[in-house]
Amino acid sequence: MRTPGSLVLDALVWLVFAALFVGAALLVKVAAALLVVLVVLALLLGLVLRMLRKRRSQG
Repeated sequence: MRTPGSLVLDALVWLVFAALFVGAALLVKVAAALLVVLVVLALLLGLVLRMLRKRRSQG
């Protein structure tokens, strides 16, 4: 027969596992969002540098 203490311990273990799982999922989403932002910034920087180079060669 399981004691109430062991049931509470099992519940706590499952809660910690769920919290870690949700936290890891959120971290993955944040990392993906940061990667997208960095790619967009790199593309914008490339476009700006290309425009500046064209203006400099025309002037």
